[in-house]
Amino acid sequence: MLTVLVLSVSLLYSCSNDNEQHATKSHPKEIKVALSAEVNPPYLYTDKNNHFIGLDMEYMKLLEKKLPQYDFKYEVGEEESNLVGIGSNKFDMGINWFFKTPEREKQFLYQDVPYSYALPMLAVNKKNNDIHQLSDLTQKRLTPMAPSGGLFSILKQYNQTHDKKIDIDTIQSPSNGDNLKMVGNGRRDAMFLNWNTYKAVQDKVHEDVKIGGIVKKEPLHIVYNKDNQQLHDDIDQATRELKKEGKLQQLSQKYFDINVFEDLNKINRHKNQLEVH
Repeated sequence: MLTVLVLSVSLLYSCSNDNEQHATKSHPKEIKVALSAEVNPPYLYTDKNNHFIGLDMEYMKLLEKKLPQYDFKYEVGEEESNLVGIGSNKFDMGINWFFKTPEREKQFLYQDVPYSYALPMLAVNKKNNDIHQLSDLTQKRLTPMAPSGGLFSILKQYNQTHDKKIDIDTIQSPSNGDNLKMVGNGRRDAMFLNWNTYKAVQDKVHEDVKIGGIVKKEPLHIVYNKDNQQLHDDIDQATRELKKEGKLQQLSQKYFDINVFEDLNKINRHKNQLEVH
């Protein structure tokens, strides 16, 4: 009886494992996708009917067509609890404008082929023509920023690899609106923020500021539970195909008015197209 029981359990495990590895169009595997409750245009936000729209969702719809062997189901939660859920297998993956960090790489699988890019930038006073990149910030006064997250990590890494350091003024809960105002009235020289944040705030406050320069392209990734290597590989392959077909570039043009897959110098030559008018 013990032998039969062991063989039965082994066969059941084998079948289950085989089903996971061989999801098909006729028998798709359900994939639980964590979305952030915090809207973040143009990547993820809601329409008048409270349905999620934006670049992230259009990308996911393209993946759905490419990968009929998966049935993507979306659930909404707070970002940190979503990450906990991905780690505990409550969710298979999450998409929410994730930057790659060394700490998170120890816990999760990251997408290897970015589906888009964030554009960290420097907002400066409209009269300023001297600040375009991070190296221009030495001996300049930045607006205060939170001592965590992707932007702080970028400045921290810069200081670790350069002799001339950037003075980083930290505060737990900085106000983007107040920070832009400080740049507009000359109390601070620059603000380091992501383009989408700049656009959202400047659309409302219309301060006397402009884009000094896009300082880098920060790849955006899907984050996976470490057990989902096959899902990771399939989405990477589908993403390569979408880029080759020009579909990801089309999404970029739709939401940014530029192609974020181009090199940084070319993006900066077209930075006026990113400006809030």
